[in-house]
Amino acid sequence: MKTIFVDSSVLFSAVNSPSGGSSKLFTLKNIKLITSNVVLVESERNVRKKLHEYHLERFFMLVNKIKIIKQLPDDRLIKRAQKVIVDKDSVVLAESKKSDAHFLVTLDKKHFLTDSVAQFLKPQKALTPKMLIEMIQKIGIPGSEDIARRRKVSIV
Repeated sequence: MKTIFVDSSVLFSAVNSPSGGSSKLFTLKNIKLITSNVVLVESERNVRKKLHEYHLERFFMLVNKIKIIKQLPDDRLIKRAQKVIVDKDSVVLAESKKSDAHFLVTLDKKHFLTDSVAQFLKPQKALTPKMLIEMIQKIGIPGSEDIARRRKVSIV
């Protein structure tokens, strides 16, 4: 089973767009979604600030499908992360690295999909939801074939 660290951009997008690629991640089988308290707090704040009240129900429903990792931010790892990514994203990058997930899934291509971040995360990989779903279609993850085949919406 592959473990995926979910960034706040993906969680927010899944809340806002039930048929988009970020939402599809929550339907994949044999994949374990994880995130941190920092990501949850940021996501909830953005949902409350930018979306309608009824989106909160979907937010909490999706959060119930994610394992919240019980780890404290590692100051030394955050300082290392600050050397390869903007400060505001360094905590998330460090928490993903510390989580030992197979993938970090994000919509923030500008900051997370860089060579320096790729080197920092090794062997973990940073991908967009679209990239992850395409990879599943191409190489497969056991148990996820039916989801990849049923995908009918364009993924952003």
